[in-house]
Parts: sequence; structure tokens; C-alpha cells
Amino acid sequence: MSDITKFSDALREEIAQRTERGDDVATDLVDDLAVAATFIDRLEETAYVIEPEFSPYCDREGRNRCQFTGTSYIEEEKRLIIFVGHSTESSGERVAPVSDQTLSQLYGRSARFLSRALNGDYASFRGEAAATDAARHVFARRSEIESARVLILTNGRARSRDFEEIAIEGIPVECDIVDIDRLYRITQEATSRADIVIDFVAVTGRPLSCLEMKPRSPDYETYLTIFSGDLIYSLYERFGQRLFEFNVRSYLQAKGKVNKGIRDTLKNVPTRFLAYNNGIVATADSVEAGLLNGELCITKLSGLQIVNGAQTTASIYRARKIDKIDLTHVAVATKITRVQPANLAGFVPLISQFANTQNSVHVADLSANSEFHIALERLSQITWCPGEASRWFYERARGSYEVAMLAAGASAGAKRAFKTETPLSQRINKTDIAKYWLSAACRPHTVSMGAQKSFANFMAELPETFPPDWTPDAAFWRDMVSRAIIFRSVEKVVRFQKFSAYRANIVAYSVAHLFNVTAGEVRLRQIWDAQRLSAPLEAYLPQLTKAVDEAIRQTAGARNVTEWCKKQDCWDQVRTALPALPSPPPEEFNIRTTPNMELPEIVRPDPADVVTSDIEQCMELDAAAWSKICHWAQLSQRLTQLERSVCRTLMDYADRGWSHQPSVKQAKHGLKAIELAREAGILTG
Repeated sequence: MSDITKFSDALREEIAQRTERGDDVATDLVDDLAVAATFIDRLEETAYVIEPEFSPYCDREGRNRCQFTGTSYIEEEKRLIIFVGHSTESSGERVAPVSDQTLSQLYGRSARFLSRALNGDYASFRGEAAATDAARHVFARRSEIESARVLILTNGRARSRDFEEIAIEGIPVECDIVDIDRLYRITQEATSRADIVIDFVAVTGRPLSCLEMKPRSPDYETYLTIFSGDLIYSLYERFGQRLFEFNVRSYLQAKGKVNKGIRDTLKNVPTRFLAYNNGIVATADSVEAGLLNGELCITKLSGLQIVNGAQTTASIYRARKIDKIDLTHVAVATKITRVQPANLAGFVPLISQFANTQNSVHVADLSANSEFHIALERLSQITWCPGEASRWFYERARGSYEVAMLAAGASAGAKRAFKTETPLSQRINKTDIAKYWLSAACRPHTVSMGAQKSFANFMAELPETFPPDWTPDAAFWRDMVSRAIIFRSVEKVVRFQKFSAYRANIVAYSVAHLFNVTAGEVRLRQIWDAQRLSAPLEAYLPQLTKAVDEAIRQTAGARNVTEWCKKQDCWDQVRTALPALPSPPPEEFNIRTTPNMELPEIVRPDPADVVTSDIEQCMELDAAAWSKICHWAQLSQRLTQLERSVCRTLMDYADRGWSHQPSVKQAKHGLKAIELAREAGILTG
């Protein structure tokens, strides 16, 4: 069986599972969305698509129909992407072809969405909230958008990829097609940094002149060299975001605006770029260097990682790709450090921390947590569910589930045994972990920012959540799986509720409410033992999710609902409108209520009721002090999960210079944390 066939089979199974779940979509569009969502997962990892918003819509009748699955706006390129999924029926090793007529039809229908949106034609979306919101969002950006792309995502095989560019309201629109073959190539290109091998003779025609640090250190070696602008462009064109695996900031800032100073220098005085720019700091797994005519040269690198200079790299790429700037005379100072693989986890973050002087970088921004994911992977392999019949699988790297299945045996019987012991429904990946954790931490607005942003925030906060020498244990893994069971149970209920839009937001906000209203007192071990929720809790979820849907829409008012769900203010307002738990509460929650007793309501403060002294005391502490409190609170367990979550929020407020003032409730929780931290000797004064 060929690699592409194996890839196609695995993809087909994942699409089928998504189709069965019906994620975030009305029943009549589920097949196309399942394809789009599966493809987007992979494309988002390579930054091909950034922060996608799903809003599936299709006209069922009429001549000038409109059809699209969602949108993505790349701010630095001022480009709108309108993506549309297309599901085909395939069997065995045969991948169904997609005709030019079908592709042309999808291109025209998706482009028609742009036409309607730019003209403010909201009525044509027949009251479909998500599609109307997407159109309003585009309309608000109509003066910014410089180009658009229709991205057709199909699990078939495209016969043609060449469709003529069109213009809508003066905006050029191109067609881009990602079919099964192209997705396979993209996926293979995004496997691991180990595959980043650069032969400078092959790429530039000659070895790279360099200077080596003397004497060599026993645990690393460093080379100083110069990368040409054209070399940087070709590296980014070939490897993309894989160059920044060790640089979490590149993900957090993936949507950030390109540095105007860098672009102006490239355009106006390219010969001075070396003088004006701080350059690039990189690491490599191996460096092949030697003398050539008496000059030290690097001939080959493997495992190149840019730990400082992501913005410089992306800006140079954009300058040539988008602005068509000549890079012939651009030179970039580059420092390359070869580090032993065993030392990467501890060494790379320090390089990044001390090298990055262009922007403020917190230790929490640095990706020093690969050991965290390795530990989770190991725990998932040895931790069996009660009854020892199955286990949950942690997919640390994309495709590792399929690799593990192949390793279990090539026969059909071996594959069946693997799927019985490790069902696809019990697979968890890295971005899933972030969603489950942040939702339980009462951060649904962060989860609503999308998978990659959630993951980046989760990784950035790990160093402040746990001590440096901490690694996950079996109890942590069991609790994480229990969070997954809660989250997925709510997803299932939301699917059957058939909400017209905002399903992902409803799920995140519903899970957050369960942890918020119970102050985090959830019996996770009980959920692990049962591997499901109790009947009373499952019966309560439809009532809760309906209330969340209503609260999200009402608090949004005239605002775009999808964007509103990403705001802290949305969570602050929505949680006040949600119901208390039934009485008696489901057995998963470690709280006691009496008949007809309602839990205290969390209310937004009226300015007249603000306890100024509490708020001022919280705001007297800086981000470093709040970071200490958060770290101590996690270890001491003297604060509830809700109180720990509030502390993290206050740390975030402090980090932004207190541009957002705490609420009365937040200040009371914060003051309690301050007092207990002082008693423990964590704070002085």
C-alpha cells in the first residue's frame, strides 16, 4: 500500500468520525464541513490559514447561489480567505476525481459571498446568524482588504488547478485548491524539524562563509555568518512555520502586523539592512563545516530553528512574495548555535530569552515544555481505563496515531486489536489539551480565539502554573482525560440541540460554567472511573447549553457574536445570566445545596458598589508579584480553582499595565490570595 493511500485511508476515517459527530454544523452541511475542518486542522498548523472562523452556508435554490464554509483574514497580507469544503465518495484505494465544472461552481459560489458581504446584502443569508456575522465582519473590513482567495478543500483529486483570477468591487480574487494530493504534500512537509536539511551548495551554489567561536565549549558550538535575503526567502518558502518550532512567540504573533521599519528598510535602503537589523539567532541539530581555500565554511545544516528573528524572516518573505521587493542586496547577520539534542529543552529557552532584545519577552513565552508533551505521551501509553480494556491515546505529533497503529502490526487483525484497545474516539491531540484545560480554568473567551491561539496561550502559561522541575503524573493524565470527557459530552449535547451557529463557543462557555459555578470542585476521579458523566448531569446539559446560547446572543447585542465570544467582558456578562445547578446537584460536584437553594450569583459591579480599596490593593502588585502568587497557589492548593483562575487573570491585567481594572468580585478573590500569600511568606509588606 502506497504512502498516499495510507494517508487517504487515515484521513477518510477522521472525516467519517467528524461527520458522525457533526461538529459545529447543521445536518445538511455536515459532510462538507467535516472535510473542511479536517483539512483546516492541518493547514492551520503550517500557518497556511490563520484563525479560521467556521460559518457554513449554502443556498439550496436559485440561479446565483452562494456557498462557503468559513473565512480567515490574514491581517499582515490584508487578504481575505473564503474557504469551502467539498466531500466526495471514495472507495478502497481509489480517490474520486473532482471535475473542473464542480470546482468552477464552488469558486463562483464562494466568490459570491464576498460580493454580498461587500454590498451589505445580509438579507440574502436568510437569517443564518453565523453567515450574517461573517458578512458583517467582511463589510467592516471592506476598506482594508486588498485581495481575496477562494480556498477549495476537497478529499477528492482535482482534475485542474488553473482558474482565472476575477475582481469583485475592485478586489482581485484568486482560486486555490487543496485536494488529497496537495494536502499530503503539505502534511509531509510539516512533519518534524529533523527533516529540515539545508545543503548550501545546492541552494546557493556555494558553501556559507562563517566564523567559529574559539575555543569550543564542550556542550555547544557557535558560528557567525550572513544569510542573504534570497536565502531567507527560499528557506521560509520551503519550510514555513516549521522553522519556528522552538519559538512560541511566532505562533502568538502569527497575525501581527509586519514591522513597518523592516519593510521600509527593505524597500528604500536594502544595502543598510545588515546595519539596521539585529539579525537572526538560530539553533541547529548538526552543522557540517570545513575549510575551503583556507576559509571556514558551512556546507550543510540540519534541524535549523529560528529562536529569535521570526518577524525579520516573515517580513523578508512578505517583501518579496507580496510587495515584489528585490532582495539581491539584502544581508542578515545570523548566529547559529549547535546544541546537543539532550540539552535542547534547557538551552534553547535561555538563548531565546537573552537574545530577544527587540521586544519584551517573558519566560512564559518560551517553548521549554516539550518534555510536558513527551510525558503525556508516555502516560497515555501506560495508563489504562478501569477494566484494562482500553486506553486514551495522546497524539503528540500529527499522524502518530497512524504510526502507532502500523507499529502494532500490518495485518487486519492487528489493526482491529489496536483500534479496540485505542479507539479513535479516545484520541487527544495537543490543541485538544489546551481547549479542555482552558475551559475548565474558566477561560472560554481564550478557547474561542481558536485552536492555535489557545494552544499558544496554554503553553505560555505552563511555566507559571507548575514549578520548573514538575512533570505530569498518572493522576494529572487521568484528570485531563476527565476534562476531555466533560468537554466531549457537552459537544455531543450541543450537536443534538442543532444550534444554528456558535456551537464551539457554546461548548467552551458551558464547560467553563460548570467549573465556575462549582468553584472548581469537580470530582474528576469519579468521572475517570465511570468514563462518562452521570445521568443527572447529562440531563442538565441541554438546559445549560440553551441558556448559554441565549446569553451569548443577548450580551453581544449588535456586535459580531464570534468576536464578542473572544472577549473577557463576554465571559463576565454571560456567566451572570446562567442557571445554578439543579438541586440536589449532580454527583460529580463536591458541593452541598438545600432544596430551592440557589448558588450565589456572580454579578457585574455597579460603579456605586465598587470597593475601591480592594481593587487598589490588587493593582498595587505588578505582574511578577502576581506570577509568584499563581505559582504558590498551584502548589499549595489553598485556593479554589476559581480563585486560582482569577489570580491568573489579574496577572494578565498587571502584565498589560492594568489597562483593564479588576471587578469587585475579582478584587475580593485577589485580596484573599494576597493575604494568604503573605501569611505563607510569598509576599512581603
